[in-house]
Amino acid sequence: MPTTTSSFRQSHGERDQIEEDRFEDDRRRRRGMAVALIPLGIAMAVIMHYTNIVVAIDDADWQYVLHRPALVNVIKLSFAPIVGGGVAMLVAGLIATAIAGREGRYLPLILTVFMYMVFMPVSVGLLLPVNLFMLDIFGLSVVDVSVGEAISSWIWGTPFFVLTYAMTGMKQAFWAGAGAVAIGSVIFQFLGPNSQNFDLKKTFGVTSIVGLFIVFAILFGPLGIFEILFTQFRAA
Repeated sequence: MPTTTSSFRQSHGERDQIEEDRFEDDRRRRRGMAVALIPLGIAMAVIMHYTNIVVAIDDADWQYVLHRPALVNVIKLSFAPIVGGGVAMLVAGLIATAIAGREGRYLPLILTVFMYMVFMPVSVGLLLPVNLFMLDIFGLSVVDVSVGEAISSWIWGTPFFVLTYAMTGMKQAFWAGAGAVAIGSVIFQFLGPNSQNFDLKKTFGVTSIVGLFIVFAILFGPLGIFEILFTQFRAA
């Protein structure tokens, strides 16, 4: 009898360990899916922000003829979309996979798009005033303002700016998220978290390369490609 009881407890423990390992593997793969999408989320946030800069220039100058703005100024303002886009995609992916899992063909991806649509404008909208504030403080801003004016603008202007940016940016963020997830889903067909030999480093490397290629295509590729995007943003 003692031997039987001991064997039963051992088999029960082994079964519990197998289940625990299975759930841990699922959690690892869900986290991997969210992390692998980060570079694409950053790429789309940078492209959206870059296009918004050009739209703002066009709104300020009725004689404006479409051309690429100074790259230095774009780089100065890249902190917000890079960090905000990455954080938004990570949070969106984690929430979506926590709700829908990772094996659904469409639901986790659709949820990721809608979560990104909400989080990306808010996160970038929160970080842009900080980005501008730091540029003003360090004297790197393209507009000359005093430190006092910069602090005042940062404190009092941020809530309204975030609300406005989030409300006006959701439509653009939806298409940005849809683009990121669509590209990611193609990559996941070959290197995705559902594959038997999923390797996060390899998948993250591929999404990073693809994300960089997309950004470079918009920033330095044929102007016609960017013109289509610009026209869509102007219509939004």
